[in-house]
Amino acid sequence: MTEIMISIKPEWVEKIFQLRKTWELRKTMPKGACPFTCYIYQTGNGGVVGSFICDCIDEIRPKDINEIALKDTCVMVDDALYYASGKLLYKWRIRSIVEYPSPRPLSAYGLDRPPQSWCYVKGGDTGG
Repeated sequence: MTEIMISIKPEWVEKIFQLRKTWELRKTMPKGACPFTCYIYQTGNGGVVGSFICDCIDEIRPKDINEIALKDTCVMVDDALYYASGKLLYKWRIRSIVEYPSPRPLSAYGLDRPPQSWCYVKGGDTGG
């Protein structure tokens, strides 16, 4: 299964772990088919704090950005429109969330710095 490292702000990570955010909004998506594993790098603390499985990605065209399309992303319509800048957005569905008891270093996943948005990784430390 494809594995990626995804950088997410602390407020969104909290909503993911609380099961309030079940879709992640991004400007790009990995190549290949779902499902894939996403390791969560929480920005600001320098650690990998959990993981989830993305089992579906939906496209949102700029003209279709509305409250219904953004349901369960926790993103406001105006913010999504600004973020999209007139381009496609992708909703990544979040399933099978695992919160790690303590943050893990990026080096456990072969990285020396966090990704700007997300990047591929291989053979990450998946122990819970």
